[in-house]
Amino acid sequence: MPTSPPFVLAHPDLRFGNIFVDDDFHIIGIIYWEFTGTIPLQLFIPPPWVTGHDPDTLRIMRGLVRGPFRDENFAEFRDVLQNKRQTCSISEKLWHEWGYQQGQAGQEESPIQRVPTIAQILRHPSSLMSVYYSSLFRMLFGPLANRDAEIRKFFDHPDNVSLVKQVELQIEKSKRYTQYLEERGLLIEDVHSQQIREYLANTKHLVHR
Repeated sequence: MPTSPPFVLAHPDLRFGNIFVDDDFHIIGIIYWEFTGTIPLQLFIPPPWVTGHDPDTLRIMRGLVRGPFRDENFAEFRDVLQNKRQTCSISEKLWHEWGYQQGQAGQEESPIQRVPTIAQILRHPSSLMSVYYSSLFRMLFGPLANRDAEIRKFFDHPDNVSLVKQVELQIEKSKRYTQYLEERGLLIEDVHSQQIREYLANTKHLVHR
């Protein structure tokens, strides 16, 4: 019988705000281990802010003086791992397991550059919208594609006409539930929910004919 792929222990949120370092940038502690769990080895990847699939953290980093762009993070991480593999067996193992050797100059991108988008969504479903539009959308429609134009084109397609009513129904349900919570003082405001409401409001006109 074929053996199942192994599972590994993984921290769910290795954003830099959860990693403590000393004055020499040596890691001295990591918080929130209580949320650690096992995941398939295929989903064991570098932190999403390294691979460029954590838009919120990348926006914070861009607010810092000379904050890096998403590709700069990945390139720097790859270079550090390549240097460490000379003296660290764990770094050497990760270098090969993540397929970085396939991403050298003149070769195709490494496998680890293609996995994080789906892995981030599977591990953190609430990031679906932000990760999709920051990564998958550009891959599917090109770097210059207009989001509103592509959404309108999708709903204008004859095969998707029935989805218009479903979207309108979901928007109406969301409004009624939000109103229900507000009237009873149960609504807890947060940035993510506000972004979702703004997105729904801004794209509602795209499903109306």
